[in-house]
Amino acid sequence: MQNLTLKDYQLYGLSWLYLLYRKDLSCILADEMGLGKTIQVIAFYALLKERGVAGRHLIIVPSSTLENWLREFRRFAPTINVQSYYGSQTERQLRRAELRAEDADWDVLITTYNLAQGAESDRKFFSKKLELSTCVFDEGHVLKNYQSQRYQNLMQIRVPWRLMLTGTPLQNNLQELVSLLNFLLPKYFAEAQESLRAIFKVKANSSTSFLSRERVSRAKTMMTPFVLRRRKDQVLRDLPKKTERIEYCSLSSTQTEIYRDALKRSRKALQEFPEEEEPANKKTRSSKASQVKQAADTSTNVLMDLRKAALHPMLFRKRFTDSKLKVMAKDCLKEPEFAESRYDYVVEDMSVMSDAELQVFCEKYKSVHKHRLNEKSWLDSGKVDTLLKLIAEYRSQRRRILVFSQFVQVLDILQHVLDKEGIRYLVLTGSTAVDVRQSLVDEFSEEEDIPVFLLSTKAGGMGINLTAASVVVLFDQDFNPHNDRQAADRAYRIGQKRDVDIIKFITRGTIEEDIHRLGQTKLALDVAVAGGEEVTPEGEEGKIQKLMKATLIGALRKKLAVDGDEGVIAGTTQLIESDVDLLSKEEEEKLECTTFEFVDASN
Repeated sequence: MQNLTLKDYQLYGLSWLYLLYRKDLSCILADEMGLGKTIQVIAFYALLKERGVAGRHLIIVPSSTLENWLREFRRFAPTINVQSYYGSQTERQLRRAELRAEDADWDVLITTYNLAQGAESDRKFFSKKLELSTCVFDEGHVLKNYQSQRYQNLMQIRVPWRLMLTGTPLQNNLQELVSLLNFLLPKYFAEAQESLRAIFKVKANSSTSFLSRERVSRAKTMMTPFVLRRRKDQVLRDLPKKTERIEYCSLSSTQTEIYRDALKRSRKALQEFPEEEEPANKKTRSSKASQVKQAADTSTNVLMDLRKAALHPMLFRKRFTDSKLKVMAKDCLKEPEFAESRYDYVVEDMSVMSDAELQVFCEKYKSVHKHRLNEKSWLDSGKVDTLLKLIAEYRSQRRRILVFSQFVQVLDILQHVLDKEGIRYLVLTGSTAVDVRQSLVDEFSEEEDIPVFLLSTKAGGMGINLTAASVVVLFDQDFNPHNDRQAADRAYRIGQKRDVDIIKFITRGTIEEDIHRLGQTKLALDVAVAGGEEVTPEGEEGKIQKLMKATLIGALRKKLAVDGDEGVIAGTTQLIESDVDLLSKEEEEKLECTTFEFVDASN
């Protein structure tokens, strides 16, 4: 290893990996996010090369981290010949020939999950054409569902030793534990899988029973040799302080009007699909399946409209009225691009666009320039106003900011806001090309005069290092609070020299307060079940979101029925009155599915 001195706990991790490798025992390195799992893996491969251990190795990673893995190898272990497998179909075909050539000289190959379990030609290459000694699965918690196509495809990769990396504690129902054991150590567990699954099968509502505790204890015992997990507060004594706070924002007058309209639409929509008792028999359930789906879609739309109204009014079409669209459609037919377009089709296309999209449309085409809204429209949001004030405050302290949002269109709006204010920024979303993502991270790290990095929570919240920033703004909330925490950890990790501020924006008197309250209740349940660790299992994400949405919709129905639109928006009452009453006993049991915490081997 060059240019790096491993910390004591990382040396321990390296020794642990080498020991299990020599014992031919696959394992899981589950250190908390930000503790340098990548570096420990690179050090492990450098140790194998130094000791003359022959073999080739495969590392499978999320798309957003591929370039970072390559860069870290070349920086800290330049004697290891590391190659990537990525590109177009034609490029990958050529790459396969190069990598399999007799004179091919490489030690480590890095690819993405999408490719390793994607097209048949790629799958065959990894499962049948390569002779591998080890395989690393970064963000390995994605492999906890043995029934998934990804799990089945990656199981076909023939390799004697596997290593999973995850920053998320692998707490799950015990059936998924068996899936992990089978994936890691198939020669030990494959034949006994069905028996183990039967032994560990636990109903969600029995999590407090003695039998359940015995099963969890047995699961911990089984996993102890294979899992190493350390937390930041255990091993990083010199990590700066992290402060989390809520910044309450106010609705602008335009937002207030839109939010009130959204509540009126919600009342009407929910009245069309009233709550019903569960059908008494299968035949009735089957006949009502379509209606249930339609009601679910309606509930999702209701919540989304309220969330959008709390964010920015330009996420709706309000200022570009129907009459204005008709005039715009006639004008844009003068553009060469629309010369052969039908007028009614153009109107139809415009009618489903938001004010933000239509504003961009007007800026793009000269013939409709005159229909542009005032540039101040981009600023007409309580959250935007708060963000600009925070940016000014932190820039004066020479501190830099990460801004996360779940919605790409919100990030688009924020780009226009920052352009208008003359503030430099970078953007990373799911549509950002894989080979560009790391260069953006590098640019932000090196260019100190770029104060803001805009990121989508999903694409930017995993596997990248952004310690150049010491402020994280969560512009909107995920239904699962742990996803927001993971995004915040992009800045709060090894290498951070300054205290870190995590700021969550919540619009007062809106659905966002209730989403936050639900999230806090989930965190409280996690503390009760697993000592505060992040316990959202793979495959449970959708269930949790569905449950939280159902809770919100039920509360919204009741509040609209009692107080009407004005009572809800006034902010004097909340949809959900208290944390105690937040979830019914049945709902709590669903969230409190039996979980386990992997052993802490730091001592």
